[in-house]
Amino acid sequence: MTPAGPPGSDRDRVSPLSLARGLARFAVRLRAFCEAPIDAAVARRTIGERLAGRETAVLQLVERLLREPRSPYPLLFRAAGCELGDVRALVATDGVEGMLRAIAQAGVYVSFREFKGQQTIERGGERAAFSDEDFDSPLTRADFWGTSGGTHGRPRRILIDLDYIAETAPGWAAWFQAEGWLDRLLVFVTPTYPGIVARQLRCIRYGRPFAAWFSTGDAASPGYRLVCRYLNGQVRRRTGVPASEPVSLGALATVARRLADMAARGTPPCVSTPPSTAARIAMAALEEGLSLQGVAFLLGGEPVTEARRQTIAASGAGAFTTYGTSELGPIGVQCSHASEADEVHLFRDGLAVVSRPCELPSGDTVESLLFTALLPSCPKLALNVEIGDSGTLVERACGCGLGRLGYHQTLHTVRSFEKLTGEGATIRVADLYRVMEEALPRRFGGTAADYQLLENETPRGLPSYALLVSPEVGPLDERALVTALLEELGRLRRPYPFMVAQWARADAVRVCRERPRPTARGKVLPYRTLERDAPA
Repeated sequence: MTPAGPPGSDRDRVSPLSLARGLARFAVRLRAFCEAPIDAAVARRTIGERLAGRETAVLQLVERLLREPRSPYPLLFRAAGCELGDVRALVATDGVEGMLRAIAQAGVYVSFREFKGQQTIERGGERAAFSDEDFDSPLTRADFWGTSGGTHGRPRRILIDLDYIAETAPGWAAWFQAEGWLDRLLVFVTPTYPGIVARQLRCIRYGRPFAAWFSTGDAASPGYRLVCRYLNGQVRRRTGVPASEPVSLGALATVARRLADMAARGTPPCVSTPPSTAARIAMAALEEGLSLQGVAFLLGGEPVTEARRQTIAASGAGAFTTYGTSELGPIGVQCSHASEADEVHLFRDGLAVVSRPCELPSGDTVESLLFTALLPSCPKLALNVEIGDSGTLVERACGCGLGRLGYHQTLHTVRSFEKLTGEGATIRVADLYRVMEEALPRRFGGTAADYQLLENETPRGLPSYALLVSPEVGPLDERALVTALLEELGRLRRPYPFMVAQWARADAVRVCRERPRPTARGKVLPYRTLERDAPA
């Protein structure tokens, strides 16, 4: 156990020596990784074996966690009065998910802020402070470091192990086979950051190196950019994938033309990109009279709403949801027989997911998702851990290829209640509160109750943020206000300058002179999300 330090403190950083050693190890181990690809048959066999061994895997995880004195789990189990024998009995009678729900009700879970080291853990009269590094697995080799989208702002906190990338590849391989994509070209349209390498290597592992990568933004820090160039250079050298091509979010017609050309030649690609970027590409294609017929957009990082799906479909392309996190890797992928726009089959061979009621500052209650990592190579020690998302879990026998494989649990209507995402950027809600309640009133007048950021989307599915300002504040320079909002956010955490630059490029924030809107329970909060799923 280590005391949690403030965001951006020295203990949040990777030492130059550790970083150099990790990058050198990455270069050495990458060769063996790339020389051992798997095929769909191996993927299916691996998934079947792991599904059959889920109960053993979760018992081994609990036994291991109870031996980790630096982690919070011994405290949680002790406070709940729960021992390994109790867990074994629960698994035998109620199964893996039944056991996880039972111990969560007894207090064996980790909230989002506890997981990030931002809140002391208190259970049953016991109290202790932990940092996020206390959740790092001692088995992880940390071949390189990524980030968790900037919600925590710590480049070293996401330890990425090539072994874990290899272990999580079978689910995507099985998905590509089920959809008939194994002979398709693969294209990335994403910002450049270290974590994207994990997704690219996961595809390379099952024989799908990307044919093109359009980079929609680069990291703000020179050191961060250097790490990205090194990682991408190593991957190119080993696999022959092309270098990234910079492209502006406001000039995606170039990408639309390339994708349309591939489709016209009978080789429509799979395109990994955020939903808002896919909607922009589709709009650019429609404006130029291009058809993206057959193109499959693999969407992740933001909600896949009905408006975004309809915009993509109008271009002839298909929208396929993926769900995952930097900490836990891939969690699920689109169900072919989906009943909801973002319904995914969960990768139950490597994860277990349950939920618990969680009350928000607005007074509303959501079903917060709790994740348990069953693969021993996972970089985080995760048992009933919150990642700040809510959603609806469903158990159903599905006739699609993934359902027949044994992925019988699906998840839909996934929303974050701790962060806002859009245009490939992610900002912590708690950080936004600091800016709205303190920085803006100090610079432009008024009080904390006079400012509110309202998150919504346009009828065509693009992210839209209305900065509401009470008329009582008086005359102000609206452009200066938006600039101040982005500047103040950019000062808070190291990855934020890159992220708010994405918002600025997309012109995503507009000022509206109206009073902040209360919630259904009458609370006025600095940030609100409107219903996204209204038909376009």
